[in-house]
Amino acid sequence: MNEPDNASRISRFLIFATVVLVVVVCHYARAILIPLALALLLAFLLSPLVVRLVRFGLHRTLAVIVTVALAISVFAGIGWVITVQALNLVQEIPRYEKTIEAKIHRLQQPNVSPALAQAAGIVEKIQKDLTVSESKSAANPSERTPVPVEVEPSGSSIFEMTRSALISLLSPLATAGIVVVFLTAMLLQWEDLHNRFLRLTNTENFTLPARALDDAAQRVSRYLSMQLLVNATYGIPVGLGLYLIGIPNALLWGLLSTLLRFIPYLGPWVAASFPVALAVAIDPGWSKLAWTLGLYVVAEAITANIIEVWVYGVGTGISALGLLVAALFWTWLWGTAGLFLSTPLTVCLVVLGKYLPGLKVFNTLLGNDQPPPTKRVRARHFAAGGGR
Repeated sequence: MNEPDNASRISRFLIFATVVLVVVVCHYARAILIPLALALLLAFLLSPLVVRLVRFGLHRTLAVIVTVALAISVFAGIGWVITVQALNLVQEIPRYEKTIEAKIHRLQQPNVSPALAQAAGIVEKIQKDLTVSESKSAANPSERTPVPVEVEPSGSSIFEMTRSALISLLSPLATAGIVVVFLTAMLLQWEDLHNRFLRLTNTENFTLPARALDDAAQRVSRYLSMQLLVNATYGIPVGLGLYLIGIPNALLWGLLSTLLRFIPYLGPWVAASFPVALAVAIDPGWSKLAWTLGLYVVAEAITANIIEVWVYGVGTGISALGLLVAALFWTWLWGTAGLFLSTPLTVCLVVLGKYLPGLKVFNTLLGNDQPPPTKRVRARHFAAGGGR
């Protein structure tokens, strides 16, 4: 009896040690694994388009080049629109300073009428001018202490500013370049990767691994496509609503609402924070703030409770608690990128656990299609006191 117990303990310890090792490797190798995961998700999303182009008669290499070029063009166009709108917003920000100052002044003195506040401002300005003129007349130029002026070369500061700007720009460009390289290689060798995965499972029956890979690809592709559709039905009305309310750069906020909603839980409210702050800055009153908040609350309620339920149908195959746990885990592991990738990566793990015995724990803990316990399990539970 001791030998099976020891073997079971050793097996559990090896599984635990393997999981810890994988988590540590994923944390320290995130500079490579995050672009690899992004490329894998894009490959799931774009592989159907490559297949259709090949069926139309294009060579696979040409079909992959066309697909990747189209994806780059779409992302570049979205980035260009966001950049133009953001630069326009930066130029308009100084116009809103007076409105913000007036609101802060009214909040500090809520019971003072506008006429009295204006009169008090005029008196304060006259007193300030008189104080400045008296100080100038009383000062003797001959007794003024010279202020030492030290001229420092500005080349170093300009160099440092340029260097920091280039570093901040090159980092995302390098990540995007790695993603493009991985994506192109995956799409070119998609069938070869499929066969390698089947051989990696080390089983004589290739039916289950093939079904697992196909099911994961279909679920992830469907999730990303449906999520893009849902986000568009969320971002377009939000942009139109902000335009009718009178919020500047409504196109920018509509695009950000569409893109940031890919980030579960936090994305919609991060997108809403910018128009809400802008509504406070541009409106002397509070009506635009109320309309903006109401727009985002109503849009999110309709999208989350009606549109997503109708579009997704059976969903991603992950329970609600599993989605929350996955979001927390991947955020802890990879930060914001992990939060963005949490749902697709968890879908892959759950689907693989559905077909592969070695990964069954993921489907058991995170899946939402678990069968009810058998009679024997229920009898044991009742006998142990769980039925009382």
